[in-house]
Amino acid sequence: MLRDPGFGGLYLLLLGLLCGWMGFRLGWRSRNRIVLPLLQGGMGFLAFLYAWTFSTPLAAAIAVAGWALGTSLPAIGVFRRHPTETDAMVLRAAAYRAEMLGWLSSGVGPEAHPRRTALAHLRELVLYMAAAAATANAGGLVLGAVLLNYMNAYVARLLGAARRSWTVRLLAWNVWSLVRVAGYVQLGVACAGPLLRLSGKPGDPREIRGLAISGVVAVFLDLLLKLLLSPAAGRRLAAAVDLERAAAPPPVIPPSGLARPLGPR
Repeated sequence: MLRDPGFGGLYLLLLGLLCGWMGFRLGWRSRNRIVLPLLQGGMGFLAFLYAWTFSTPLAAAIAVAGWALGTSLPAIGVFRRHPTETDAMVLRAAAYRAEMLGWLSSGVGPEAHPRRTALAHLRELVLYMAAAAATANAGGLVLGAVLLNYMNAYVARLLGAARRSWTVRLLAWNVWSLVRVAGYVQLGVACAGPLLRLSGKPGDPREIRGLAISGVVAVFLDLLLKLLLSPAAGRRLAAAVDLERAAAPPPVIPPSGLARPLGPR
């Protein structure tokens, strides 16, 4: 059943969605900025390993894609409702937001420094692939959770300060960032292949090679789209957001509010 390209793929996508949702909910309730991505990545690894073991590497990539979506959808809503806790709970949330709002405010984006942007992408990619290869993708999924969390925290802040909500919904997650996530999903699965083969769980070499090639293409396309589209996308997004409100510190919660649960209501 799991090897059926239609029903099996849908089943594993839903499994990934459920694992992503559960990993975020459990991690957020831990109130610990380290435990949050560890639980998210751990639940993603369960979906990935199940799909790899009982289906194919391509199916494992589908499960991980479902996990990325499943952990992002609840995160954006929770981060929007709890901005103070988000800055405390999400690694790099404030730093990434400041960087991105600086781009929107100044109009000077990555296209102004293509070499610096490419080197930053390369460093991040090497770290991600090394973590995925050394841990059969478990470490890659934890790093992926960190990346998704601070990007979702930025998106949540833009939505909270939106003047034109539908423009923000369409542009806050940049198209090149979506392409990058797709590339990372495929590369993480491909990098897990050698270690899983040594552990007695080999995957189809042709599928692994195909995932590696398409993942590399997606990463290069991400950089190209960022350099080409960021000026126009930045202008449209900046016009749709109250940037002062987005950059303002979140309100301080009174002491009585600290006893309330952080989870969605």
